[in-house]
Amino acid sequence: MSRTPLPPVTLVIDPGPASWSIRQRSRDLAARFERPPIDPVIPLCGPFLLDPGAGLVQVRAVLDEAVPRVPFLECHLDGYAVRADGRGGSIGFSVRPSPALLDIIASIDRTMDRIASLRDAPAKHLYVPAARFEGRAELSGAARSLGLSLSPWDRLVRLFRRQSRSLPGGGRPIDGTRLLVMVGDRPVTGLDLGLRRWLHAAELRDRSIRAASLGEYRLARGYELASPSHRAPGETWLLGDLHLGHPEISLYCARPFLSGDSGEHDRVLVQNWRHTVQPDDRAVLLGDVCAYPDPGSYRAAVAGLPGRLELVRGNHDPALPGLVSQLLIESDGLRFLAVHDPADAPPGFHGWVIHGHHHDADLERYPFFDPVSRRVNVSVETAGYAPVPLSLICRLARERSGRLTFRETVPA
Repeated sequence: MSRTPLPPVTLVIDPGPASWSIRQRSRDLAARFERPPIDPVIPLCGPFLLDPGAGLVQVRAVLDEAVPRVPFLECHLDGYAVRADGRGGSIGFSVRPSPALLDIIASIDRTMDRIASLRDAPAKHLYVPAARFEGRAELSGAARSLGLSLSPWDRLVRLFRRQSRSLPGGGRPIDGTRLLVMVGDRPVTGLDLGLRRWLHAAELRDRSIRAASLGEYRLARGYELASPSHRAPGETWLLGDLHLGHPEISLYCARPFLSGDSGEHDRVLVQNWRHTVQPDDRAVLLGDVCAYPDPGSYRAAVAGLPGRLELVRGNHDPALPGLVSQLLIESDGLRFLAVHDPADAPPGFHGWVIHGHHHDADLERYPFFDPVSRRVNVSVETAGYAPVPLSLICRLARERSGRLTFRETVPA
């Protein structure tokens, strides 16, 4: 008895911690043009039409060979994009793969050729559709309103001009933690990269498996410190925007924790602090320690953090004695102003501003290190989920280092 062949399959990236953020952006973009939103995924390659006799067992075997043992697939949200076809087209977001991911895509393409035919050649820029337009005129109007165009002249100009990043938060990294096999718009199985195991459809929704996967990802990225780091005493450390106890901060800021699990989120951030800051070290908290301005929660939170604490008040912090609006720090012949919101820095200050408040929501203006504006963003997300040593900031400033979107972290 012959087996019914599978419909074409597509391989997509599960955006992992960034899923909620991409979904919200997609909905906002669709609402702007009064279109129903498309549930966003990041198509990697395909669709593949499987050869007769090939099924999911063969697909999994091929992908096990083609995909190396990597804990995540790295790409970047790159800006608005438009795709036209014969009937109309769609607007959405361009996603730029890392060089390592491009190599993996090419490997998948070559290996899948054994069991399937490919309808479209692999692209060097991935695309996430957000809203569909059936008419070419409506699509062109939507594209122009986003600073895009379908005209041949504009395509030629864009070859010689850096792509506009008018998308707020453009450049944000997206670390895919799972490679999903889609039949139509439904995931039927997926390779969890951190756990390196295949999951069936029900397991893809299992929170305990997802929590274990995120834990492996944090270790691989250096976002969770498994043991104390050995550093010389006397360092000054800085960190902002912990938001301890916030049940949804992981959704809003794409933090690598389960939504609603503030316990695990708080455990890791406090553990990272304790593995980094020694009791005699100077440590500056740049505001928004807890989710809400509750004095009891705030006092309990700071009591659990070692170091000689100096507290800068953020907009989520209570008005308590000992909290200051700004703090002047001098080190290695450089002057720094520690403040929660960089907008509150005095216009006449000519040193470096160290701040939080913006998280990773506007990386174009507020990256981790910006030598032009002389700003350093030590929000949890840009700082790598652990306190930042002032000696590192001084070295970057002294060496006239270039712009750094995120602080580089070392995996455990």
